[in-house]
Amino acid sequence: MEKDFHYHLIYAIAKITGMNNPDIITYSSQFVDDNNEGQFFVDKKNISFPDRIQQTNGEYYYPIMTQSLSPKSLDLYIQKYVYVPFHFLPGDNTVIINEKGNALNTTPNSINANKILSEALDSKNPYQIGIALHAFADTWSHQNFTGLREDWNAVYPWYNVFKSLVPNIGHAEVGHSPDIISEKWTDYRLKKVIDNTGRAFEAIKVIFSKLREKTNTGPVWGDIEQDFKDIVNIADYDSRIKKIVEFVSNHNGGDIPRYSPDNWINEALNKTTDSVIMKSNFTNTNWYKFHQAAKKHFAFVMSLISDLI
Repeated sequence: MEKDFHYHLIYAIAKITGMNNPDIITYSSQFVDDNNEGQFFVDKKNISFPDRIQQTNGEYYYPIMTQSLSPKSLDLYIQKYVYVPFHFLPGDNTVIINEKGNALNTTPNSINANKILSEALDSKNPYQIGIALHAFADTWSHQNFTGLREDWNAVYPWYNVFKSLVPNIGHAEVGHSPDIISEKWTDYRLKKVIDNTGRAFEAIKVIFSKLREKTNTGPVWGDIEQDFKDIVNIADYDSRIKKIVEFVSNHNGGDIPRYSPDNWINEALNKTTDSVIMKSNFTNTNWYKFHQAAKKHFAFVMSLISDLI
């Protein structure tokens, strides 16, 4: 999914279902994608995510990366411990591709996906809820892919030389197509055209149901179903976001907060080209609390799939 889902649609759902701290939930959901190497320092020779950050008193803090957009994605460590727990949750072994199943395959609304969302909702931690919602939503857009580099993810026929040069990590062969709500693309493994609008709508319906079940607040699904259908059927990205903003406003949700991936990290850290130092209020910042929640999410996912990874 892209920002229009992970941020704008998640905000709309969280807001109308009466979730506490919808702004934190929503920022956390989107920040899973933005908490990557570029959050720290990028120069022409180096893209780096530090193993630790130094505090002014000499102590250290160890952050956790939740996305990678660099050549480091070729590292099996990144695939296993970034892509799998945050973007490609293993679901079940029921999908058959080329006469084979794959226990690491991402399946929508899977048992594991429901467990991580239930764990987060029970924690009442808005950062953990947002992170879990990101992974939960991705089970629809990333279905039938795994977070590892393997032949299972090879979408295009062998004779497509250009595409075969792309490493088969996740849905890399088809680019961003699975994440774009309005996109139609062909999955040659399944011999079918995929219409993402149906997947996005189903994800919205299930997420709305989960959050409303927790809060017992807001409209019933039948009263807002058509609104969400209208939203996902808008082909233009900016027009889709405008429609979501109107929807939130019409349901007394006010304005959707503006998002910048730098907001939280700039509150927590002083950055230069060669150092990253904690600010004095570090442990009270959203950035720190997000990373603590991400570690809990990671640990819980790993406990669920310990036999697979």
